[in-house]
Amino acid sequence: MRAFGKYRLVELLASGGMADVWRAEVAGAAGVVKEVALKRVRGEHGARSDFVRMFIEEARLASRLTHANVVQVFEFDQVDGRYYIAMELVRGRHLGQVVERAREAGVRLGLARAVHACAEVARGLSYAHRLADGGRPLGLVHRDVSPHNVLVSFEGEVKLADFGIARAMSQGGLTDPGTVKGKLAYMAPEQARGAPVDARADVFALGVVLWELCAGRRLFARDSEAATLAAVLEGAPPPPPSAWNDEVPPELDALVLAALEHEPARRTASAGELATALSRVLLRLAQAPEDWDLRALMHRLWPDGAAAPAGPGSQPTRVQPVLLAAEPPAGGTRGGEGAAAAPDVEAALAAEAAVRAPAGDATAPTRTRVAATAPSRRSVGRARIALAIASAAALAAAGAAALRWGPAARGRAAEPSPGGASPTVHSPAAEAPPDALARAPSSGPGPGPERREPAPAPPALAAPAAPAAAREEPGRPGVLHVTATPWAYVQVDGQGLGETPVTRSLAPGPHRVRLSHPRYGARELTVEIAPGRRTDRHANLTLR
Repeated sequence: MRAFGKYRLVELLASGGMADVWRAEVAGAAGVVKEVALKRVRGEHGARSDFVRMFIEEARLASRLTHANVVQVFEFDQVDGRYYIAMELVRGRHLGQVVERAREAGVRLGLARAVHACAEVARGLSYAHRLADGGRPLGLVHRDVSPHNVLVSFEGEVKLADFGIARAMSQGGLTDPGTVKGKLAYMAPEQARGAPVDARADVFALGVVLWELCAGRRLFARDSEAATLAAVLEGAPPPPPSAWNDEVPPELDALVLAALEHEPARRTASAGELATALSRVLLRLAQAPEDWDLRALMHRLWPDGAAAPAGPGSQPTRVQPVLLAAEPPAGGTRGGEGAAAAPDVEAALAAEAAVRAPAGDATAPTRTRVAATAPSRRSVGRARIALAIASAAALAAAGAAALRWGPAARGRAAEPSPGGASPTVHSPAAEAPPDALARAPSSGPGPGPERREPAPAPPALAAPAAPAAAREEPGRPGVLHVTATPWAYVQVDGQGLGETPVTRSLAPGPHRVRLSHPRYGARELTVEIAPGRRTDRHANLTLR
């Protein structure tokens, strides 16, 4: 082990032209040893005052992010002129590696897992986008949401890496050669044009990730940077993912295409809105907890993965967060994302639920519309997810792999592999051989089977009943308002109502309420609704 200030460098996890990433240890009081991922900027870059200034500002802001779905920055400093960031060590793999490993093993990942993973990323983005200092929005934008920056731990947690030094590197002209193409395939059009961006650019990028997971193929990636850029800037509405995966329901088609709107003004307005919409779809997709349980999947794909960290990759992960004037913070979110919900919670949720249906796609293949029957709802049970995780395997970034989340549509067996050359970020050879990466036809996704037309937005929730001050009358509906710590999916009498906070008009009498959370399990209670009155219930799922 090598000493670096107060840290002991244990294992090199990733190395690139800009920085190295180490698994490191730091000793605390009473002999306690903490493991971290230590990203060290190469010494030659520390002499540039402009880079150092931007690095310090970015690291200062990144260190303020504390959320379950964001890799945490513990410290930034310098030792003998070498700047570093000490980050949370995540024991797992990045999403691109997960998809590739599943493809090689012939394991279906399924729509529910895809939706769950993207909903978790959206929650992390929503938190970062809303972060404020004394009421002043900080305007954080990630700018590099892609599979290699989505980490999945062996305990099933999903974390976005990493708000940190990447913008300082890219703005300072320090980006490693050849890395642009992988980023272009997930860039929002306005970002690809070099125009100012806000939080909606991250929504678009996550929409690309979700489209690819659902469709099982690349969306914008082509054989060259120029072709990829042209595909992103083209502006033609992409076909819905159901054109390549018959299992994608109309409501999922609609919310994916809403996130991929070319014009930011028409796009899903925020990551929080996208997270809520995805959670509603997940309630309909998940037949049982194992449908979306990433922990079980990770242990199936890497049976011995939790025992040892992954080997080093060729380059560290890179992101490009940027400080801009973003949308003002909104209330009614969970986990430190804002203040309490407004009194008329149901109206707010109804507005948030109205995911815009995209304009018709004139160039996409057509398909006879088929009425989709939603699967039966079963409660979302407890996922065995640990609170503390450790490993930086996912920091060894790899190119986005061929995506196979659902069964191929009928008659598609002879279809050539989709693709686009991979980014120059490579994973260990044993896990992602170069020829495992798919290639996309330069002309676009290409003709597919006939597709369903996207369904209109999900219906808004019913309007709340009259205020509790109204005269109590037998048979008059009452109102149930449910909140939870940290948050929960809510079912009332077996009907899924989405995430807390939830307000619902109900008939007088007893009602079964179930609250479930992927980390903290489920809680059931019976609530008596009084006619014409509001009943409030709060559950702290972290307490057993």
